[in-house]
Amino acid sequence: MRCPYCQSEDTQVKDSRPAEDGAAIRRRRVCPDCGG
Repeated sequence: MRCPYCQSEDTQVKDSRPAEDGAAIRRRRVCPDCGG
């Protein structure tokens, strides 16, 4: 997934959890290039 701050393609998943309806998984990502 692309970083919205520096446009880097290399983002890493920091945290994941089920969405409220249970039909999807929410993922928090972090960019190793800019920290965004």
